Amino acid sequence: MNEKLLGNGRGLQAGIGLMALMLIILIVFTTHSRIAADRIEALDISVAASSNVASIVAANLGEVLGRTAIYARLSTTFLEQAHDAQAIGNPLAIGDAAFLRMAIFDAEGKLAHSSSRRQVEPDLQLFARTVLFSETSPALVIGGIDTGINTHDPQTGWRIPVAVPLISGQRRIGAFAGYIDLGYLLALYKEASLGTRSRIEIIDSRGHQLAEMVDGTMSAGRDLERTGYASFTGGTQLSGTIDARRPGDSGASIGVYRRLDHFPLLVTVTRSRAAVLDELAPRDVKYLIRATLISLLILLASAGLIVLAQRQRRLYAGLTDSEARNLALINQLETEKVRAYQLASLDFLTDIPNRMKFYELAAIELSRARRSRRLTAVFFLDLDKFKVINDTYGHGVGDLLLQQVASRLRLSLRGHDLAARLGGDEFAVLVSDLDSDEAVAIVARKLVASLSEPYPDLDGHDLDITPSIGVALYPGDGEEIDTLLSRADRAMYLAKQGGRGCFRFYEASLNTTSARSAELVSRFARAIRDGEFCLHYQQRVSCTDFRPVGLEALVRWQHPEHGMIFPGEFITLAEEHDCIVALGNHVIDMACAQVANWQVLGLTVLPVAINISARQLRDETLPDIMTACLKKYAIPASLIEIEVTESCFIEQPELAEKVLRALDELGMRISLDDYGTGFSGLSHLKRLPISTVKIDRSFIRDIRNDNSDAVIVSSTISLSHNLGLKVVAEGVETRDQVVHLKTAGCDELQGYYFHRPAAAADITALLRHPSAYAA
Repeated sequence: MNEKLLGNGRGLQAGIGLMALMLIILIVFTTHSRIAADRIEALDISVAASSNVASIVAANLGEVLGRTAIYARLSTTFLEQAHDAQAIGNPLAIGDAAFLRMAIFDAEGKLAHSSSRRQVEPDLQLFARTVLFSETSPALVIGGIDTGINTHDPQTGWRIPVAVPLISGQRRIGAFAGYIDLGYLLALYKEASLGTRSRIEIIDSRGHQLAEMVDGTMSAGRDLERTGYASFTGGTQLSGTIDARRPGDSGASIGVYRRLDHFPLLVTVTRSRAAVLDELAPRDVKYLIRATLISLLILLASAGLIVLAQRQRRLYAGLTDSEARNLALINQLETEKVRAYQLASLDFLTDIPNRMKFYELAAIELSRARRSRRLTAVFFLDLDKFKVINDTYGHGVGDLLLQQVASRLRLSLRGHDLAARLGGDEFAVLVSDLDSDEAVAIVARKLVASLSEPYPDLDGHDLDITPSIGVALYPGDGEEIDTLLSRADRAMYLAKQGGRGCFRFYEASLNTTSARSAELVSRFARAIRDGEFCLHYQQRVSCTDFRPVGLEALVRWQHPEHGMIFPGEFITLAEEHDCIVALGNHVIDMACAQVANWQVLGLTVLPVAINISARQLRDETLPDIMTACLKKYAIPASLIEIEVTESCFIEQPELAEKVLRALDELGMRISLDDYGTGFSGLSHLKRLPISTVKIDRSFIRDIRNDNSDAVIVSSTISLSHNLGLKVVAEGVETRDQVVHLKTAGCDELQGYYFHRPAAAADITALLRHPSAYAA
């Protein structure tokens, strides 16, 4: 019976109909599930966005309240220094728009100074007296929280008074009071992409609303404590979510609250749940329309399938056989294609690209180099006296040698570099993304060294062979691969004429530079032994009276043939060839010896700062070396300062920190040099025993013209002072820079405006007559 039904097509038709019904049910279920999931996701995204904005607003509000401490210190200075009006100014004039105005009151609560130059400040005076004469007032009092004073005017209710008692010694000498414009702070987030019917509020710990921004409109003054909505203000959690109906709203609001770390304020960011879900309505309609259309299409397709079922069954067997034959043919063609490509592009002996493939890939690399404008080098390699090996040991041994050469080339290069065999014993290499000519020379030296290593057990023979390498650079020596290969080939013949087993650049002047670098590297040990290195010193001056307060030791190389060589040419070479530790230890010894010499002359010696490299800081013997030098020359540790850069903590930070703490325990001051140009982080300032921060000259250069540099410098000075650190500005060259840095509160200055690096003899004269060198 079943076979009869199948034969007539009825069973197949019933199966298609049942499948169509199941698909429609699945579509309906999936559509509704998608709508529900989208709503949950939208609510989660809204809460996450609110959390981000709340954290930013809370951080900014905490920063504004934190500046009250700065103004309090300035106000204390104002009262202590006979009312010097330059000690504090108008907040708007100095760019602090968060403070509308501020005033200073003496110990009796009388107005001593007003930033708006008013004769009386009745509101601020009342608020200042509240904290001045209260025995229990905290370090910072905010209106509406501790004193009962509040400004809930509907038009200006978000302008909140703050007051700080001014302490000198153990007594209160006055009070600082001012108005903070919470409306200005919230207006910064007017364009925040929170969507419609969003709300940002600042609430005190009693549930009183200090400021509110709803869809860009400011208001204030609502008492949320009585409504029960702000019950979270009484808790202790730093942050949490809000999902409750706000008084006066028709539906629930969702969002987050964020409690300030050091102040009794909360920031809430919420949005109407209905507004979030309303945004999904058009999408939900599209989902339903799409589900309906798909269901109709399924019904139509099912009808067509039922009609064609019988015909499909008859054709199925034929189609299956045809598809199997086609698949087998495609697999065969793919196999032949891969095999043909390998035969055409790879060298059959060494399995690296052949000449044709090298030209193809090199053209692609050169096109990339044109866009990136980075240096690209083409190396032409030829094995010296390879024909003798073929003639002596046979072509079989020669082939094994070529395979070993290709393998070493692959191991010596980066993964994306290109190596190819052009034919015979000739190889080509293309290396891109290089920084300098010296980097090219390093690669060439590495290739020469790698290919010159002995080749053991090649069919029972141990062979020694060297390569001759020619180098051509893109784009200086040519812009096409044919031109570059031709010129690299010519350079290779120069290498053979120069004695084989070496490399030469096509550009003759680069060979001179490479030879000079090699000469300097080979002479390092002898230069240290023969005393060719010397120290020049540059003074640091106090920003208060511009008198010298310290020196920085800068190494120079007095080469017997090349004359004076500056660090930019030999420090990198010393680091690359493991000479930097020996050189650094030599500098320590020279600096300590010079300090001892000045002491013998009876001079008042200034502390001398020595730059320590990253390699030295990872040497656990450095504290012992420093201790031995101090003992050898009988000088106190306080006359030696250590300067390190943030790059010293990239590799093995724990070891670097351990060595640094050992130096600190010896009594040496430690400075963080070139601050802001490396991996700047508060963790370095907080964790390490650093007493001084040196701002890099790149931020000082345009400090008068570039507002970003000025803000960075001012922020760094303020942050460092708050952490108890001294600040030194490097690279000071103009009077305008001096004025700006002095106004910003910098402690010390260093640069050509005051003093250029000089030999020890000139510094001796400075120590005898320091006032003669003051700017």
